[in-house]
Amino acid sequence: MMEPDTMGYAKQKGVFSGFVLLSDKSWDKDKFKRDLESDWGFQPDYDEGDGSRHEEQSHCDALIIDLGSQRVAVGYMDIPVPGGEAEQNAAYNYTWPDAVEVTKTHQAQILVTVMGEHEDAKKDGELFVKMTAALCKQPNAIGVYANGVVYQPEFYFAMKEFIEKGMYPLMGLVWFGVLRAELGYHIYTIGMNSFGMDDMEILGTAEDPKTVKDFLMNIASYCIEEDVVLHDGETIGLSSTQRCRISRSPGVCVDGMTLKIEYSSQE
Repeated sequence: MMEPDTMGYAKQKGVFSGFVLLSDKSWDKDKFKRDLESDWGFQPDYDEGDGSRHEEQSHCDALIIDLGSQRVAVGYMDIPVPGGEAEQNAAYNYTWPDAVEVTKTHQAQILVTVMGEHEDAKKDGELFVKMTAALCKQPNAIGVYANGVVYQPEFYFAMKEFIEKGMYPLMGLVWFGVLRAELGYHIYTIGMNSFGMDDMEILGTAEDPKTVKDFLMNIASYCIEEDVVLHDGETIGLSSTQRCRISRSPGVCVDGMTLKIEYSSQE
């Protein structure tokens, strides 16, 4: 049995990053701090920019936020995401028909990064969702570019409700993509690397894509919640009779190595 080479993910584990897209070149830093306190009770230590000439010329505004052993960097930039990257990836959000057109209108961005210095990647991921949900309360927030796609701000408000109900906000941390293939559909994840794991792909399935996506969500949730690393050559399923073979090879829908799951329905 081949052990998956996850060493390349060692530096990524616990690092969660995204861009809150803004419709104009402004952000209310004080409102963000108030929202963190009112929504989550956070009263962290802030390390703010010193107002240097370089900072003024670069049109940036940065915060380092320390919450015990967790550290978050938040940086406002009064420029769009370069190269049309956000607009291109917005096209992959099949749940938001207007994603590309709305994303095209963004004029500035706020980068939020949980730095992965904490021992628990699950808690780091939850912190990323909390920070992002608070930033989405900026009145000019129009989207969040993360996990290779652009989400509506309302999506992160829903993830906030997940946390408040004691549920893990998996969908705010891992994107479950669906692409038409020559035969059937490709179903894949983006974001498992932040948990120190390979992304997953189910390729060319002729089964109902929603059913297969739900299957993959259950598998990813199981791996993250139980800290389970899947191996090349193993099988996995959601019942005692379901046996889906796993192999590991370069990704088709995702950069890097991925786990290919040969999906078969439960008997």
